Amino acid sequence: MKMALLALIVFMTIGVMLSSNLLAQFGIDRDYLLIGLGAVVITGLVAFRGLALIVLVFLLTLAINLPEEFLTQYHLDQDMLIVAVILMVVFPLIYREFAGKK
Repeated sequence: MKMALLALIVFMTIGVMLSSNLLAQFGIDRDYLLIGLGAVVITGLVAFRGLALIVLVFLLTLAINLPEEFLTQYHLDQDMLIVAVILMVVFPLIYREFAGKK
């Protein structure tokens, strides 16, 4: 499974680097490749964590996609929710790299 995920990331990265004319011939926009690559990377980072983190990221992602008026009722900001999701995914990796080694 890890090899398939790694191969997908490599091929999508190569696809982003190809010329725009070549991608246009296949009917692929470069932005779609970047969005897909980001989604695969974030999914890979979250999938190898605990179930609680996956559920929390799922709930926050649902909250991010709520209408702005609904979020302002509860004094929430979409940008802050996005930062919270990113930190939940990235912080354990950074902590393990710098503080986890002994």
